[in-house]
Amino acid sequence: MRVTRELVIEAPPEALWPILWDVPRMAACLPGCDEAAGSDPHSRYRARMTQKVGPISLSVPLDVEILAAEPPRHLALSARGRDPLVGAEISMRVTIDCEPVGTGARLSIGAEGQVLGKLGGLGQGIIQRKAEEALDEFGRRLARAATGEAGG
Repeated sequence: MRVTRELVIEAPPEALWPILWDVPRMAACLPGCDEAAGSDPHSRYRARMTQKVGPISLSVPLDVEILAAEPPRHLALSARGRDPLVGAEISMRVTIDCEPVGTGARLSIGAEGQVLGKLGGLGQGIIQRKAEEALDEFGRRLARAATGEAGG
């Protein structure tokens, strides 16, 4: 699965970076992220993603590793986890690139992932659609957080 999105946000990269680098604020922007904490701040994190994909509900504990951080322009991370009840294994790599555009920023988000087990058997189309929806919602939440709007 591969998903990419480009969004223009009415906030400069310098305003977005503190949100991306702050675990609770970043987690609040991620649909389905129930918890997130740093086990080694700015390097490794633990998170839990809860999602319903088709008829399957899962709750996946994730190990997240920061692969690259170049403030305020680039962030890359990998995440891996397994839901023991559903038997789904997830691995993904996410990159976020931020460049100034006028008074705001163009955010380029790329996610590549693999889903194995029962969830993977649902079909890549359903999983792809769910990933696209999640990235779109992440962009909306990040924009609200960056511009100070309520409802983040």
